[in-house]
Amino acid sequence: MNALRRLLINLAEAGRTGALRIDGPPGGVLYLVSGRLTYAESPACPGIGERLVACGRLSEAAWRSAYESGVDTRSVGRALLRDGHLGHHELACRVVAAITAATHELLQCDAPVRFVPGERHWFGTVAQVELGGLVHETAKRLLNCPAPHRPRAVSRARRPARATK
Repeated sequence: MNALRRLLINLAEAGRTGALRIDGPPGGVLYLVSGRLTYAESPACPGIGERLVACGRLSEAAWRSAYESGVDTRSVGRALLRDGHLGHHELACRVVAAITAATHELLQCDAPVRFVPGERHWFGTVAQVELGGLVHETAKRLLNCPAPHRPRAVSRARRPARATK
């Protein structure tokens, strides 16, 4: 078991809230609230905004509006729900898919990590993932990977440029 996996398990068991930052390639961040993953991001995977726009579920304008109205209060997900763009169940499922993909990439890293207590993601908490099932899913994916894993390059999350006031 690598150091990242061990640290993540310890943080989850202790019920910690904060951001576990992974510095090496591909790099990324795992966000925990009370020991559960609430978001994960890595340049190796599309973020929730990219996913929703790419599949046609949201227009760029709708994503930009939700992002701008919720980023400062860490409630972008709530803005999407409030404005009726998605139902809670659908958005939660899509967030879990984003968490699973990014965590799968990040748990393969052997890079320096640091935990920032209390830090939360700008998307907010829409879904929470128990670590046990996620580690099992990641192990299953690795067993089914026919060749040495090579992260694919994906553009950074398309966060709209903030409007200047």
